[in-house]
Amino acid sequence: MNMNRTGAASAAGALCAMLLSGCSTLPGQGPSNRQMAKDQNEEPGEREYTVVQLDVDSIHKLGGRRPVKLNETFRKTICGKSGFVLGIGDQLAINIWEASNDGLFSTFDSKRARIDAMVDENGQVFVPYVGSVDVAGKSIESVRAAIENGLKGKAVEPQVQVALQANVSNNLAVVGDVNAPGRFPIPVGGVRLLDVVASAGGSRAPVFESEATIVRGDTKDSIRLDEVLSQPGNNVWMEPSDTVQIMHKPRTFTALGAVSSKNRHAFKTEGLSLAEALAESGGLNDGLADAGGVFLFRFESAEILREAGVALPDTRINDSVATIYRLDFNEPEAFFLARSFKMQDNDLIYVANAFAAEYYKFIRIYVQPLLDISRTSSVLVD
Repeated sequence: MNMNRTGAASAAGALCAMLLSGCSTLPGQGPSNRQMAKDQNEEPGEREYTVVQLDVDSIHKLGGRRPVKLNETFRKTICGKSGFVLGIGDQLAINIWEASNDGLFSTFDSKRARIDAMVDENGQVFVPYVGSVDVAGKSIESVRAAIENGLKGKAVEPQVQVALQANVSNNLAVVGDVNAPGRFPIPVGGVRLLDVVASAGGSRAPVFESEATIVRGDTKDSIRLDEVLSQPGNNVWMEPSDTVQIMHKPRTFTALGAVSSKNRHAFKTEGLSLAEALAESGGLNDGLADAGGVFLFRFESAEILREAGVALPDTRINDSVATIYRLDFNEPEAFFLARSFKMQDNDLIYVANAFAAEYYKFIRIYVQPLLDISRTSSVLVD
């Protein structure tokens, strides 16, 4: 019996040693609220990120959606106003009227003649009594005037009309996640980005999950279709030989820490608030979460932070600053603030563990096995 008691005591002693050594290796799920607050008190120059406490003022300055603008190269295009020109392969209908029935192109029945012509590989069309007329790179009106001037002194008071029959050179391509991809002509009046998408049957995915990429020569830029709808300046004029690619690219955010669903989540609506994102991730874990330690990590525009009066660290990544937004749900106003703070693509939400949760974890991992073994030893002694 003494041996059994000695064995139980030895087992307990060994487990106590494990327990004491294990205190320093207790696994965690991320920094605690206390650790985050400690880092927050450091000067901006001493860390590589900035921390913003969410309150009414910061929500007003930083809580809204960030406007997105397409590359200025695309926004400056005026195609459709004065940029349409003819090119090789275009087919023209040239109508010539004369004031007399005995003119070069008139007959007893009609004072008009029609000539169908295609712009050849040299960029020219042939018109009788005028010869080869340079057409490629010119507007329809300039071609009409050139033909009319070439007929003066040959035809009787000639009047010329030029109409585009087949638009071959002025077209663009639409590919990707649209219902009817293909090549589409650009009309004389021009066409804008959303018109092009509509001509291709529209995007297969919802607008807020679709991204348009425009390729024009060496210039390339992307924008989501909902940003085009909300900001008319992004609905740019297209140019010949442009390529538009529509891709299904939903916005996502990641939730980590003491939340019920640690995962990557897709936006289910065009505008998602922080409160809705927390609900999508199952909310704060009642047994583990520190309600005062809700954080959102984002690479924020340095210009936007500077305009909001936020002290910035020296570190920049493509003119963006690693930013941590902090919200304390122990305060009732936090629920209203969370509803007013808009999420962005690739945001990361982290909820810190409560201090008591570490004790719970300590008991579950180390103390409970000790108690179980102690009970087993007591049975053996008895």
